[in-house]
Amino acid sequence: MDVKTWLKQAKTQIDSLDAELIALRSFAPSRADRSWLVAHGEKKVEALRTRADGMLQKRKAGMPLAYVLGEKEFYGRKFVVKPSVLIPRPETETLIELVKGLRLPKQPNFLEIGTGSGCIAITLALEYPQSIVVASDLSSKALEVAERNDLQHEGRVELVRSNLLKDFDFGEYPEHFDVVVANLPYVNKDWAWVDERNLEFEPSNAIYARGNNGLSVYQRFLRELSYFGGSDGVWVDYLVLEADPCQHSKLIEMARKAGFVHLKTEGYGLLFESTWRYWYDYRAKGYIHKPERVLMKERETGKISFIEEELGSLEE
Repeated sequence: MDVKTWLKQAKTQIDSLDAELIALRSFAPSRADRSWLVAHGEKKVEALRTRADGMLQKRKAGMPLAYVLGEKEFYGRKFVVKPSVLIPRPETETLIELVKGLRLPKQPNFLEIGTGSGCIAITLALEYPQSIVVASDLSSKALEVAERNDLQHEGRVELVRSNLLKDFDFGEYPEHFDVVVANLPYVNKDWAWVDERNLEFEPSNAIYARGNNGLSVYQRFLRELSYFGGSDGVWVDYLVLEADPCQHSKLIEMARKAGFVHLKTEGYGLLFESTWRYWYDYRAKGYIHKPERVLMKERETGKISFIEEELGSLEE
């Protein structure tokens, strides 16, 4: 059997593009594009059919193409994916854009909670070559995938097994993180538009969250971040989260109670800034941003001023 014949038969069983991508993975050299299939249609593939047929049957059974191929592109780079981690979505790339829109130091510190395949943390490490990046996940199998991806992309991310922030030893990591990113489980099975069959191959504990309309995991995370944050714990400047747009107003209120000011919404992504970076103005009944010199001094001394009038006493 040659490539052309295998493809003709495969296209009667699954989507034509999917069949071509499986053929490329099974028969072509790495980095070849779809034009290779046309140029090498007469190439005999009998010895390679077992792998190709196996992938074809998996796709025919409904397995997502990313799991069949074992990879998915995210922010222009390829990442290994397995059924132990979520398949990276295009909408999650918005989180990277929200981070890149910030004015950060040349050597920022990033923390990602619930890293899964590691695509967000690794992308931040590559986009900010001088950064320190720490990423965690509760799943050991997910961390294995993240480690493999990290090694393929320079190997700069520190991976930690932790249930949200519960198992972190903050003495081992930076006291200050410029940005904390989290794409935690937030899908509510009760939503009318949820297609559970389409998601059945992905790890359910990384997709669904019970309670609070899918925000129960974020609720616990924000409580922990508030508990561990501040001058006696880990300093956080910005927080970037992903959630369904129907949850945004509630999540913004939850973040406010945890000490974060909502700055921007883009697609599924939300950007927040910690209130320690603001003074409260009682006359205007609102927050005003502290000057950068004040922020730097407060990080150095560990002393926070909540109103501008306190600044003098803290500098003594």
